[in-house]
Amino acid sequence: MKDSLKSIKHIEKDKLSEFIKQLRKNFTVIAPRNVKDFVLFQELKADEEPYLDFLNSRQSPKEYFFPQTENIVEYEGVTDKRVPIVTEKQMRKRIIFGMRPCDVTSLSILDRLFINEDYVDNYYKRLRDNTLIFGFGCSYPRTTCFCTSFDSGPFSTKGADVFITDSGDTFIIEGITEQGKKLIEKLPDGDEKLLKTKSEIEKKALDSITTPPNVEKIPEKLKGLFENPVWEVISERCLGCGVCTYLCPTCHCFDIQDEVIDNKGRRVKNWDSCMFPIFTLHGSGHQPREFRFQRMRQRIMHKFNYYDENFDIIACCGCGRCVTECPVNIDVREILRTISEL
Repeated sequence: MKDSLKSIKHIEKDKLSEFIKQLRKNFTVIAPRNVKDFVLFQELKADEEPYLDFLNSRQSPKEYFFPQTENIVEYEGVTDKRVPIVTEKQMRKRIIFGMRPCDVTSLSILDRLFINEDYVDNYYKRLRDNTLIFGFGCSYPRTTCFCTSFDSGPFSTKGADVFITDSGDTFIIEGITEQGKKLIEKLPDGDEKLLKTKSEIEKKALDSITTPPNVEKIPEKLKGLFENPVWEVISERCLGCGVCTYLCPTCHCFDIQDEVIDNKGRRVKNWDSCMFPIFTLHGSGHQPREFRFQRMRQRIMHKFNYYDENFDIIACCGCGRCVTECPVNIDVREILRTISEL
C-alpha cells in the first residue's frame, strides 16, 4: 500500500485554478470548456478553469493530434520544391487536461497507424511527442458507454501521464509516467483513505456499465460475412450523414487537396468519411461502393476486422458517441450483437 501511495496526490477544488496557472507557465493547456451548452476541448485562457462537470465531450480531442484541416506543404511557382509546414503550435509543449479514458485509449489505436515500423506520419508524431495527457476518471458513464469491451474502463490509466479522480471536494491525482509525476510532485501527498475512496468510485462506475458487447470473436466472425445480406438490413435506416465517423475518436480517413491562387499554393489534408459516396468515387466515374450498405459494411469491417488484422487492435474505444449522436438511432452495439449471432 505504501508503494502505491508514492505517486498519489490530491488538490482541493478551490486550488485547481492555481495549479492550472502553474502548468500554463510551461505548457499550452487544452481542456474541456462549456461552449453554448456543448463541451468542447479548447485552449484555456488566462485564469480560466477547465469545465469538469460533464459526462463526455461531444467531440473527442482527436483534432489536436489529427487536425480536421492541416496544411502539409506550401509552394510557389512551377517548382519541385515543397516546404513542409511546422507551426509554432506543433512545436510548443501541451497538456490535454481532462481526457476521458476512452479518448486516451483512442490515441493508442491511432498510434498503430500513424507511428509504426513501416511508416511514420511526422505531423502526427510531432504533436503526439509534444503533448502530455491528464486523464479524467469517468464516475458516471453514460448508458451508451462500452469502453469495458476493449480492455479499458472508466478508470483505466493506460496512456495517461497523470490521472485525475473527482472525489467530491477534492481531486485525487495520480502520477503515471515519470513526466507526470514530476508535474504533480509539489501537490499535497495522498493517503490510504483517498485510495479507498477512489476504489469505491471506480467500482460503482464499472458496475453501471451493463450493456458492453463481447467483441473478442468479432474480427474472426467478420471474415466470412462480406457477401452476407445482413449489411442491407443493418444499413436500412442509415442516412449516410457521416456523423458517426466525424465524431469517432479513432476514425482517420482523410483526403489531400492542392489549393492554388495565382502562383502560390498549399497542400492540405482534410478529414473525410467512408460513409460518403464521393469517398471512393474514381476519376473515371466508377463507384466501387455505389450502395449505402457497402459503405456501412466498409466502416464495420475496417474497424473490427481490417484494422485488427493490420495492427492487432480493434479500432473502437467504446466511447458511444456514434450511438448518442446518430440521428436515426443506429447502435453499433446492436450491430456487433447481430454479427456475433450469425
